[in-house]
Amino acid sequence: MSVILRNHFAPPADPAALRENWIAALLPIFQATLPSGRLLSGPIAMDNYHLGDLLVGEVRAPAQILERTPRMVAQQGLDHLLLQFYHSGTSRVEVAWGETDVTANACILFDLAQPVTVVAEPVHATNLLLPRALVAEKVPNVEALHGHAFDYASDRISRLFFTCVRELVDCVDVLEIHQLPHVSQAVAMLGSACLRGQAADRPSSDTQLSITIRQYIEKELASPRLDAETLAEHFGLSRATLYRQFVAEGGVQRFIRERRLLRAMKMLTQPGPAGRPRVSAVAYATGFSDEKTFSRAFKRRFGFLPRETEVGSSVWGRTTDAQPVLQSWLRELAA
Repeated sequence: MSVILRNHFAPPADPAALRENWIAALLPIFQATLPSGRLLSGPIAMDNYHLGDLLVGEVRAPAQILERTPRMVAQQGLDHLLLQFYHSGTSRVEVAWGETDVTANACILFDLAQPVTVVAEPVHATNLLLPRALVAEKVPNVEALHGHAFDYASDRISRLFFTCVRELVDCVDVLEIHQLPHVSQAVAMLGSACLRGQAADRPSSDTQLSITIRQYIEKELASPRLDAETLAEHFGLSRATLYRQFVAEGGVQRFIRERRLLRAMKMLTQPGPAGRPRVSAVAYATGFSDEKTFSRAFKRRFGFLPRETEVGSSVWGRTTDAQPVLQSWLRELAA
């Protein structure tokens, strides 16, 4: 039986609550502003499916303005890419380098580590949200594609990529959890092939530095020597400059601890072919010096001990944090 996690938004029974509920549903990714003084028209729905390393889904959205402000970007600290394949509808996307129009049969890429404003008419789209790390090594300067749109219907590789994501949404109910790592890898590889064919300029140096530091942290999480001093020395930064990159996360050490614990949760709930690892092995693999320190930190974060985790469960299902499901998924993704 399939155990794929689904996050579903459907219009509430009370039409008066629709506007507020829709805004809340989008808040983990966008701040939404809906036209005032008029009823929301057209079908409104959104589905997201958690496939372990990425999310896929579909959205039917009303006319709206979507924003990721610099403050929102800094506060959330997301390092993910969102690709939307438009079936119908139009949008105007505004980023630092300029503006672009998105229409049917176009795919738009959003780098969630950068600000953006989207002025949209009613839209129907298929979504793919994945950690930057899944494609970063194969797509140089993928962050430079932020806000760029490309026609997925005319280019064969792009069409193949879209068809894969679209079919994945349609067949998600028959997938099994052991298939997810292979599916995610295939989607990431195909997406990398598609995105390599797109050209764009580099982002600002400050944005690039923030992204590069976070990529380095993800790669070095297993090292117990990973700390603020090591990062400052590696990147040639002062402690003050480094800390400014992580103000929204409460500092670099807190950010590293959070990433370590989320990766540990993933290792415990989504074991590999060799089965579920020992708690001590997870502790060392995520940079903790000993099992006792790891277990104490894990319980403070999630409210239960590492040995009490269940295979196939999700962080959002048991975390003590009061936050929307989609927000928890984003924090968990790529842990």
